[in-house]
Amino acid sequence: MAQPLVGAALDVPWEPASVGSLTSVDVYVTTNCNRRCTYCFLPTEFFASGRRMSLDSFSGVVDWSQRHGVGEITLLGGEPSLHPDFTEMASLASARGMNVRVVTNGARRFRRLLAEGAVGPHNLSRVAVSLDTLDQTVQDEFRGPGAWQDAMTTVSLLREHGVLFDINVTAVKPVLTGIPALIDFADQAGCRRVNVHWPSTMGIGSDLDPQQLPERDEWEALVGWVEKREERRPDFFVEIERGFLAEGEQLTGCALTDSSNLQILPDGSAYRCGLLVDQAEMASLSMTGDQIRLVRPEHGEELLLPGMSSCDACPVMQVYGRRACIYDKVSSVRHP
Repeated sequence: MAQPLVGAALDVPWEPASVGSLTSVDVYVTTNCNRRCTYCFLPTEFFASGRRMSLDSFSGVVDWSQRHGVGEITLLGGEPSLHPDFTEMASLASARGMNVRVVTNGARRFRRLLAEGAVGPHNLSRVAVSLDTLDQTVQDEFRGPGAWQDAMTTVSLLREHGVLFDINVTAVKPVLTGIPALIDFADQAGCRRVNVHWPSTMGIGSDLDPQQLPERDEWEALVGWVEKREERRPDFFVEIERGFLAEGEQLTGCALTDSSNLQILPDGSAYRCGLLVDQAEMASLSMTGDQIRLVRPEHGEELLLPGMSSCDACPVMQVYGRRACIYDKVSSVRHP
């Protein structure tokens, strides 16, 4: 993990590239996690660092977000509920009028806080649960023993407590055939969205067996199926990364150039593209108090910006060997 960037040669306030493009800020409040998922996009060094964001620092992120018209804060980790101030963070942001989203693997502490009423509809706007499949053996193989049961129990608790929830699916090859059944389960369970994304090949995921990655034709068939799917409920939909683009086709947008996907790590390092957070040297921004500052103008993301008029210039796309990224998505058709 990089050391905090404060004190570099240049230290000036940074503003988003376009007003309104940033609707949610992802805040990694802790590096602590009860899982070591084989396709995690964060590196081993992240979890080994033992860092966590202070409540004061988190308050600064909320202040910055409010000033810039951001309506949602997403709490991530690691497992965000393992932060000792997790409840206070959710309540602080909610009390200031922010929507609070949490991405969880269904850790025991999250379930306990939910059961006790420390978190719930009063301070959480929605929760995303990591559930890849209805096959317990497959889920536990990739996420560790007990992962499937944690996720399923959490879904039941969220329904019981009236908390809006999504299901996040990491679509490794073994789960592909079971995705339709998982979507039907999510629909019947009252889920808001099923978010299907490509298995990460960055961070810990860089060691994932290539045979666990979907083939291009498999993925394109799944994307086509999602696009044509008509939902029965107006408040439910499926979203999936497009994954691949036709020759010469460009992405609909770029998180780096339009500042639409801000990521802030526990040490204050800030990234405009979530596909770069496994590389400490790519952070040219830093969260300090209630300001995001450009502290390394000749490093990382700043060096990429001039060449990003075309997604062909994106180094992440070159590494992935495919021509789309996680921010280019298609959705199913909601019922009128």
